[in-house]
Parts: sequence; structure tokens; C-alpha cells
Amino acid sequence: MSEQVSLQPPPSPCVGICRIDEGSGFCIGCARTRSEIASWRTASSEMRSRIWSELPSRRAALGLQLHRLAWTRDDIHSFVADMIASERGTWVGGVYGAVAEFCTGKSEPVEVLDQRACFTACTPRAAIRINLSDHVRALAFGNNGIVMLAVPRAYASWPRTAGFIAHGFDAEAIRPNDRQGYLYDFGLGFGSSAFGLRTMDPSLRHVLDACVGEQWAKILTAAGRHIVQTSPPRVVITPIGRIEVFTPIPVPGERTPPGPHTHFLPELLAASRETAPGMEIPEAYVPCLIYYPAQSEGAEDPHQPGEP
Repeated sequence: MSEQVSLQPPPSPCVGICRIDEGSGFCIGCARTRSEIASWRTASSEMRSRIWSELPSRRAALGLQLHRLAWTRDDIHSFVADMIASERGTWVGGVYGAVAEFCTGKSEPVEVLDQRACFTACTPRAAIRINLSDHVRALAFGNNGIVMLAVPRAYASWPRTAGFIAHGFDAEAIRPNDRQGYLYDFGLGFGSSAFGLRTMDPSLRHVLDACVGEQWAKILTAAGRHIVQTSPPRVVITPIGRIEVFTPIPVPGERTPPGPHTHFLPELLAASRETAPGMEIPEAYVPCLIYYPAQSEGAEDPHQPGEP
């Protein structure tokens, strides 16, 4: 993973863990010294670049894996566009146990709308929207090619709700024709993202409306079979966008096919984790989307059958 792909001054490498290791004199979060941290805002581009070039060896000496990439907003935009255009890897949004995955198949048609601050890609099977503000950070875990897009928690606007919610017509649906669909949120109780579904089916709406206010576990009992039968689009919403999956929901006992899909696994949700084990980030950040390169696909999710 390249540490820096832009000619612009690199951003601060701070990851929200600010504690100096007295033995080495380096911060155990960003691997800078006290003086480097104190002078960062006034440091020249050359000085910042020199410090960034020394960070990999410092992190190795400290045994640090999590680190911020020296990417500006334009760099993150280029990375997103390149990875989708190259048909490599998978984008995952959601929380541990309730995720949506976006990827493209070889030669699969992809409709892209690139507005710099908002990148949208849509295929017959799924769609993704990523809003790229200056608050978006690119984090990495070692050198395995996995990249997490996160934002400082102060800028995470998705409300923490518990209990099934009917949001009404999905005005933010990525495909215009889907905006007449009715959006429901399982209310998993996380402030980092929401997992829901959208439907225009009157019979499914009738079933789901009767579930409003219930906890997600009761929704599976009351409406799970109907959800699987009608197989509505599933929607994961994060502070920087959303993933929508249009592929059929596998029936119980059926393996999830390759490609875009969702998982809703009660045994994993019971752990109440925002991220999978080994993917923890400081409390100061909210995880939004994770990119897994092709060789790491499924690292978060083992392609087990799940519902919805």
C-alpha cells in the first residue's frame, strides 16, 4: 500500500490514540515524537513528507498495525474510482454481523456518476454511493491492502436508534426509480451505520408496518420468512453514503453466491461490535466502509448463509 500518492502536503497521521511510549519517545498511535506533533501545523511540506517517510520503520519498531494513509480527499477519490473501474476487490459497509458488500463482476456493466465530492457506481446487482468530504480518513491495517474509510465521530450524523423504524419513501435511493420504495431500518442500536430494506410490495409493507418499534430479533421471527420470499433490496447507510444490494436473498441452507450480497447474522450481532475482530479502530473514529482487495475478499464475512 503506497503511503503517499499526492503531491499536496500530507495530512496529519494522527489516528486518535495520543500517548507517548517513554522507551522510544514515539506516540503509540501515529509514531511521531512530541516535538513533531507540536509543530505539525506549522511544519513545511518537506518536513511533513520527511516525517511520513520515517513512520513505517517507526511503526514496525513499535509493533503498530493500524495507521492513517497520507491521502488527501483527492487521493481517496482516485483510489475509490480506480478500484471500482478495475473490477478488483469488495467494498463492505455495516456493522459486525449486518453488512452489505459491493463489487463488480468481470465485464459487468457499471454506471458511474463522478461528481468529485460524491462518487456513485451502479450495476444490475448493487449500487454504492460514497460522499468524500475533507473529514474522510483512509486507514490501513499493516500492508495487506485493506483500506478503511472512517470519519471523526463528531461528524458521524447517523442517529443511534434501537427498534424497527419506518422511514418512508427512500428519497436518497441511488437509482431514481427506487425512490418510490419504502425504507425500513432494523434499528440495530449503532451510531456508525444502519441496516435496512426497501420495498414497494404492499404485502411486505403491511407485515413490516406491524413490526415498527420492535427489536430486530423479533423482526426475524415475525417477518423473516416474508422478507426472504419477497427478497427486497437491502440498504446499508453509513455517515459517508450507502450500499444497496439487489440480488436475491438465499433461502435457509443455501450458500451465498459470489458477488454483491448482504449478511444478517444474529450470532455475530450479539457481540455488539462495530467492526470484526482484528479491525478495531480508536473510539475517536467511526468506521464507514472497508475495501478488501481481491485476495482478501470475505475476510470480514465468511460467505455463510444469512438472512435477510
